[in-house]
Amino acid sequence: MTTVYVVQTGETRLEQDQRLQSAAEAPLTEHGQTEVLDAARELLAHKIKTVYACTAGEGARQTAELVAELLQAKVRDHRDLHEIDYGLWQGLTTEEIKRRQPRVYRRWTKAPASVRPPEGETLAEAQHRLKSALKQIVRRHKNGTALLVLRPVLLGLLKCLAENGALDDLWHHVDPSFRWGCYDVDDQSL
Repeated sequence: MTTVYVVQTGETRLEQDQRLQSAAEAPLTEHGQTEVLDAARELLAHKIKTVYACTAGEGARQTAELVAELLQAKVRDHRDLHEIDYGLWQGLTTEEIKRRQPRVYRRWTKAPASVRPPEGETLAEAQHRLKSALKQIVRRHKNGTALLVLRPVLLGLLKCLAENGALDDLWHHVDPSFRWGCYDVDDQSL
């Protein structure tokens, strides 16, 4: 078993403006930095030596660096840990999406597994990518620990995976106030 700790990225400027973000992540706000440091302090006793994040995104990179510095851990880039690709929805507010694509948005809120954001990826594709990354990380840290930095929707997909939940239940697992958690993971069960 590997103990996989998870920290959600801190609040970014796009989130502060209530905009969707995926690949084009914004930097952390001051509040976001405080959230991350509070979570890292709570993790000090867990002897974590490696922090994984998709460091292409500024908010995830900053989160990983802040956590790693406090834990005296190293940061490893894993490109498959990026947030779901929102495609053309990237940077839009939910109100803008509702106005432009009301039917698609309604499906996204009620049955998100049936929706592909325009030019983006489905939840199933994002979860498959996450599962593949998780397998690699768990194999590398067999009987040890690792910490993942995840954006909110990818974190919700991890919770669905860990609890054998349906993808359409995603919104029950997305919690903007989540700070950190942990899962015992066996690579055979993935």
